[in-house]
Amino acid sequence: MLKGYFDGIPGEIDEAGRVDGLSPSGVFGRLVLPLAKPGLAVTAFYSFIVAWSEVAFASAFLSAGDRSKTLAVGLQVFVQQNRSEWGHPAAASVLVVVAAVIVFCLLQRFLVSGLSAGSVKG
Repeated sequence: MLKGYFDGIPGEIDEAGRVDGLSPSGVFGRLVLPLAKPGLAVTAFYSFIVAWSEVAFASAFLSAGDRSKTLAVGLQVFVQQNRSEWGHPAAASVLVVVAAVIVFCLLQRFLVSGLSAGSVKG
């Protein structure tokens, strides 16, 4: 997922770090990695959302009992065939979404900084 993002970082950054006496790991840790923070944040957020919403696998593998289910799979308890009660599933859905909102709020500054990030003019 990050190959295109790392390919977009100019090679002049690597060369400048090497001229300044940095080792290859120093170039990566001090120059390339800070420039890649927005891409890493987007990838981390996307991976979290995909893993968090993977209900099909979780419901297939976690059939041992009510104590071992994830929140998203636990929402299926409220789905009944003969009646519709919307208060409990709505409240439980809010609880499921809260974790994704917290992760987004923590990564928001990196996501927004990716819009205006740039290191080389021209």
